[in-house]
Amino acid sequence: MSRSPKSTVLFDALGPRGRRRARNASIVTGIVFVGLFTLAGIQLADQGFFDQSRWVNPMDILIIENAWLPALMSTLKAALLGSIGALLLGVIVGMGRVSRFAAIRGVAAVYVQFFRAMPLLLLIWIPFTIDGAFGATLSMGIDAEGRRLTFLVLGLSVYNGAVLAEILRSGINALPPGQAMAGHAIGLRHGQTMRLVVLPQAVRNMLPAVLAQLVILLKDTALGYVITYPDLLHDAETIGRNYADSFLQVLIIAAFVYFVLAWGLSKIVTVVERKTSRKVAKGAATVEPSIPMEAGAPGAKP
Repeated sequence: MSRSPKSTVLFDALGPRGRRRARNASIVTGIVFVGLFTLAGIQLADQGFFDQSRWVNPMDILIIENAWLPALMSTLKAALLGSIGALLLGVIVGMGRVSRFAAIRGVAAVYVQFFRAMPLLLLIWIPFTIDGAFGATLSMGIDAEGRRLTFLVLGLSVYNGAVLAEILRSGINALPPGQAMAGHAIGLRHGQTMRLVVLPQAVRNMLPAVLAQLVILLKDTALGYVITYPDLLHDAETIGRNYADSFLQVLIIAAFVYFVLAWGLSKIVTVVERKTSRKVAKGAATVEPSIPMEAGAPGAKP
């Protein structure tokens, strides 16, 4: 199997001269970065950045039990609830995107286009501010922490639901139209065809993309910082203020925890992708319909 680069839609393969220039540029860039990191390391060492006490104090066992672990649990709770909400919304809106009825497809398309275009930070902040003005959640007996969790989960669900809806639509449209035709041919109704024939295959095809989006959702929980939700980032900032000399070290520790969480989930995505790719029929996404499909039918373009 040749390892030479191949041209794609977004990338033109370099020739011998281009590869030589790219290699030289990479070497120079690497040397510059090593020099910058060395210089930064010397400056930080002069200011005591690597002193043991600055790393040990924020990792005291009492700090871990009373601050780091609760913050980690809060982050995982927001990620779990946000994932559930996003998956529910994604399935509902995604099915609307491939509906047989134009009105439903239109409403679903407006939802997807609007919320995908909105910054996630605003989807958290604006409802939280409106609720603060009217006190709707307080009148329902929700305490302050529950209120923050509610609006963080709401923002994560609404935004990622729109993204997952598009993933679901792509997964359904990537199936050969013959799959839906076969379901109709044996007498299944539209709903039965979707539930028994189309969705199981589409879910298997899109599962790696869904899991990858949920990894992004996990990292987006850090945006709860703006509404003072006690997640990892918020509590890291609090710990850093209590240990002013270790503020940068605390942020690095928090970044490392986020890395471990995201890396672990990414490895799961890789395993799932490898297993599902073995089961998906080759060329399933490249088969073109030989018979014009009814608008909104599975496999038909919207």
